[in-house]
Amino acid sequence: MQKQTIRIKEKKTDAAETGDMNRPKNPSANVLPTEGYVLEVDGKFKSEYETSEQAMKAALELKKRYPQIQVNIFGAKERTRTPVALAQ
Repeated sequence: MQKQTIRIKEKKTDAAETGDMNRPKNPSANVLPTEGYVLEVDGKFKSEYETSEQAMKAALELKKRYPQIQVNIFGAKERTRTPVALAQ
């Protein structure tokens, strides 16, 4: 008796179809970004932003919700990490 293989075709969706036009781009896990600003949460790159202001806004919102995590903003062009802390 032979086992049948099941194949699932993945549907490609565009951002316009799903309505996620403002969602930040997620960077690849094994490649350092070369442009923009990336949120680094507990040492892992999470989401990419075009400006440092956008990245800082997202980082502060995340830090307010989860104060125990370590959040940095990685500047890809300068290769710098800026720690994000809540004002006391």
